[in-house]
Amino acid sequence: MMTPEIVAGKLAAIAEEFTHHWPVPGGIVVAVTRDGTLFELPFGFADLDARKAVTRDHLFQIGSISKIFVGLMVLLLAEQGKLDLDDNVEKHLPWFRVRSDHPPFTLRHLLNHSSGLPASTDALPDELGQAWWLRDLATGFAPGTAFHYSNIGYILLGLVIASAAGKPAAGFCRDALLDPLGMTATAPDIRNIDRPRYATGYAPAADDRPWLPGDPMAPATWFETNTADGNIAATGPDMGRFLRMVLGAGDLEGRRVISGTSFQDLVGALAPAGEPIVAFLGQAGVESSRYGLGINVETIRRSACYTHGGGMVGYGSFVLADPEADIAIAVLTNANGDCPAAQVIARIGHALLTDADMAVPPISLKLVADDPVAFDPAMIGRFVAAGQESDRPAITVRLDADGAVLLSSGGQTARLFKDWSNRYATDHPFLGRYHLGFHFIEGKPVWTHGPLEFRTSPSPEVSPPSHLKGCTGHFRSHSPWFSNFRIVLRAGRLLLIAAGGVEAPVEEEELVELGPGHFRIGKDPFAPERLVMGPRIAGKVISLERDGTRYSRTFTD
Repeated sequence: MMTPEIVAGKLAAIAEEFTHHWPVPGGIVVAVTRDGTLFELPFGFADLDARKAVTRDHLFQIGSISKIFVGLMVLLLAEQGKLDLDDNVEKHLPWFRVRSDHPPFTLRHLLNHSSGLPASTDALPDELGQAWWLRDLATGFAPGTAFHYSNIGYILLGLVIASAAGKPAAGFCRDALLDPLGMTATAPDIRNIDRPRYATGYAPAADDRPWLPGDPMAPATWFETNTADGNIAATGPDMGRFLRMVLGAGDLEGRRVISGTSFQDLVGALAPAGEPIVAFLGQAGVESSRYGLGINVETIRRSACYTHGGGMVGYGSFVLADPEADIAIAVLTNANGDCPAAQVIARIGHALLTDADMAVPPISLKLVADDPVAFDPAMIGRFVAAGQESDRPAITVRLDADGAVLLSSGGQTARLFKDWSNRYATDHPFLGRYHLGFHFIEGKPVWTHGPLEFRTSPSPEVSPPSHLKGCTGHFRSHSPWFSNFRIVLRAGRLLLIAAGGVEAPVEEEELVELGPGHFRIGKDPFAPERLVMGPRIAGKVISLERDGTRYSRTFTD
């Protein structure tokens, strides 16, 4: 087995490589055992303009990793008899309402994302406003029957904690967890007064098209928040202390912050499924994944491990704890929350520290033929889009002498790049607006790009219902979580496509019409997300609502 010193050297080089190929300015990697810290590796820049290096003292917003703290707080209040996991929300928040055709969900359902609530509501920044206006939305399935990740569910839990504890959830977190764990540098909510302590968060400068290596980044939108779905900011060393407690099943340095029984509930009361891993890594040794009461429980190479990612506007993080190996690793970055570099680095680090054999694809995002995850030989060839014979656009995908994948169209040739999802991008001047997708449809290889579908043999053009044509276009809101998306018609289907965004889908989503102007977002019949078309001028929809957040048609295509 490699020594921690050797692993630290390898990980430092890998983290540095990410800053050259991915939109990652910098971060910190911390690895621990129950008894202490193996290494701390700050890398990259906390401020790109000032070329200020990341240090161990910089704060990073940890996003949804805060949900582990929420689970612990709910379990602590249950130990104190101030709530029960099978309570309905209305018991603690009598004003709460949500439309549903199913029995009421409980705190347990909220904790393991099986309540049936939508993923998020970004129309309002505060917790009370978001929770109150859930009455305009509806659940999608019977509680406990499916896993559907819901941030708004954890915002409700934060309000329940405040009601049961008799103080704000952030204050209870400080008193019950942060102080006992010695996490003295951690902020239990995100406030302007602490802003000088943060590494600056960054996002791609252009939010409406795929990011390519070399594209500029800009400081991300800053805002205060105390919503319990992602309200904590921590330093690398403090996250190391937290993970040592997780390895100790609630105990750190002889001090127990939660009972062993409650900790087993945290990791043992599991949802039907769990969070997916980033497509960039293939399976990464993950044999199963189910969500507990605020933490993801995975089997990785036959070991039970605890994981969670965190995505905020300008920050992306990941933690992984392996109690059997007595190893845990945290990676905090100031990359935008939809960039999963932290997860990739953490999983590589875990494999190295446990001497596991894990195939790591090239970190460079240039698509090459020997990439074991992103490349398929069926991608190569000439593909033609539907349309009239005389003006059918076509693309040709081929390999150069070095095995790099190239795309040609309209007399110009460009590079193909992989994304961290199942998508691709190109620097071709006519194909930069959307990601490219590669699929097998009826056994045949197909490239997709926005409204276009490229096949080896041209398919007949499908005429969509006329009332859908006015729905297409580019729509924007002022929400920093999910700022914009495009709606296109492809092969008669209406699709929602976002180039990026912390709360945006990483894949294109089909819009399934449930009634006039009313659509389900996604093919999953249980998905609770909804899109409602608004008024039209000259046949075109001028505004719409996505789960309560209003978007308007923008002047850019």
